[in-house]
Amino acid sequence: MQRQENKVLLSGFSNFYCDGLYSSLSEFFVLDQDLYQKISKELSQEDLSILIDYAVLKNKMAGVKELFIKVPSFGYGVNSLEKYGLTGKEIVDASLYNSMPTSAFLGNRVLLEIESLADVNQSFLNDIADFSARTDTPLLFKLGQTLEELGKVANIYKCSPLELLESYGFLDRKCYLYGLNYIDKDDQKLIKQYEETCIFSPISDGEEGRGAINLYNFIYNDLKFCFSSGRCYNINMLAQGKLAKLNTSNLMHDSSLIDDSLLLNSLCYKQAEDCLEIEMSILEPLSNIFDKQVFIDNANFLPLREKVIKIVKKIKEKI
Repeated sequence: MQRQENKVLLSGFSNFYCDGLYSSLSEFFVLDQDLYQKISKELSQEDLSILIDYAVLKNKMAGVKELFIKVPSFGYGVNSLEKYGLTGKEIVDASLYNSMPTSAFLGNRVLLEIESLADVNQSFLNDIADFSARTDTPLLFKLGQTLEELGKVANIYKCSPLELLESYGFLDRKCYLYGLNYIDKDDQKLIKQYEETCIFSPISDGEEGRGAINLYNFIYNDLKFCFSSGRCYNINMLAQGKLAKLNTSNLMHDSSLIDDSLLLNSLCYKQAEDCLEIEMSILEPLSNIFDKQVFIDNANFLPLREKVIKIVKKIKEKI
């Protein structure tokens, strides 16, 4: 980050979890899990490709340079990232690993996700641990998102989610941990012993009624964290940072605990060569940058959105 007289220069953003279908479809539907599953069954391969393209392009227009995008089946994410010139990975449900060709795991572009530790058994965890070790495939775990989930994991495995991951050796592989709304201080200390990346999605959590992250605890424990848009259809990474800071200030009753430069650093893509220019006087406090929104015009957007609207109309006629 650099500050000049009338602008701030940023290297662009990293978005470490964007659900491609939710990002596209929730602009037009109020999606619950049942409706999402029903719509997913109506989509052709061409529809899926268009919807993932739409999610990726919205990220690009929001200044995202590195994107981890959740896709329903392998291939859609990598193809779309390459089409629009973004770096990153596609996130695929770990249950699909056996049906994917070996070539899908070349180049370290695929991230296998376990949606809930409460919904998988020990045999599956053993298989995924072995597969990840053999192929050096990175893993993403959603955990600690609800108290109900924590209770289920404790009842099944008699330990916390992080202790479970440690017992299978997952934490030795520098995996990604998404959510973390309700993990306790002991689990935070356990994360600190390894080199995991914590992923937060404050706006998506708020929209889904999940608990707010206390960012100060992660800063205090010197944990590596980053941000994501989750299931949001409006991609605004600076707003993610703003809400994370507000949530922490409210929880701690202190607005001075989060360093703005540190927060920006966790939002930005480290390897970008060109910069985003954000209009902002050098006399303004840096915290004002979180009230800004990046928008980069793209000629592909309106034609692509028209295709998405046609898909939406077709879906509404069927459901």
